[in-house]
Amino acid sequence: MKLYGMETNQVMIKEIGQRIQTRRIALSMTQHQLALESGVSLRTIINVENGKNVSLNHLISLLRPLHLVENLDLLVPESKSSPIDILTLGHPRQRSSGKTRVNKSGWTWGDEK
Repeated sequence: MKLYGMETNQVMIKEIGQRIQTRRIALSMTQHQLALESGVSLRTIINVENGKNVSLNHLISLLRPLHLVENLDLLVPESKSSPIDILTLGHPRQRSSGKTRVNKSGWTWGDEK
């Protein structure tokens, strides 16, 4: 199943659990072996594979022996500061103020008349 982002969190968690199970089986690993190599309890592995919610810490621990931890970089890519931010601010941005941008042009959608 391809994940598009329109699915509920529970559907995504279940799909991730199934993918972890498929990977474990492809590597000819038992749940017990994965538990020993990851340091995660057998009950947690069963829960993950059955689509139950687990901590991010446990998920990362499971990904290591499955040789999938490298894929976390694709999940949340490293963010680089834009050269414009550095030029205008003199340094990379540290946080966002949350303020909305003001439309200085005076033009708005539907104002084409």
